[in-house]
Amino acid sequence: MQNLPSAEHQLGEFIVCFQHLEDQINDLLVLMAKSDDSVVRILVNDLEYNKRLVTADVLFSYVVNVRNNINEGAKVEFRKLTNELRKLGERRNDLVHSRYNPWTDTEGNEGLIRTNSKLLGGRGVREEKEEELQPEDFHDDLQQLAEAADAIQKFRLRIIDWLY
Repeated sequence: MQNLPSAEHQLGEFIVCFQHLEDQINDLLVLMAKSDDSVVRILVNDLEYNKRLVTADVLFSYVVNVRNNINEGAKVEFRKLTNELRKLGERRNDLVHSRYNPWTDTEGNEGLIRTNSKLLGGRGVREEKEEELQPEDFHDDLQQLAEAADAIQKFRLRIIDWLY
């Protein structure tokens, strides 16, 4: 096995990459609004992540609808992307709002134990989930972020082509 950065480093890498992903979503909103960047960013900054995704989805559909030469399938593709982005946001929330403790597996590899508690109000109980994380366990998360960022960039270029 190659020498990977620590689990703590990989966790930080995920969080920073997610912030870049959020910036890309904000940039899409600014692009599609075709308005003063500062005004759009003021409005967008007051939206939570999932609301930004819904807003981006609605704006994207609007852009497709007002142009006659765009395949309607683009809306389905974009909605699929926003659903993937929503799942990444849930993963980000789980990672950010968890407790962490150092952990060493049976082979002596250092990692983290992630513990997350959620109140299940309807049942009146608290659910606690635990996840063992070694540095390589972040590979899929980081790969999904990279793929989502690439997909956003491709849509950005398509939107620029449509608008200009």
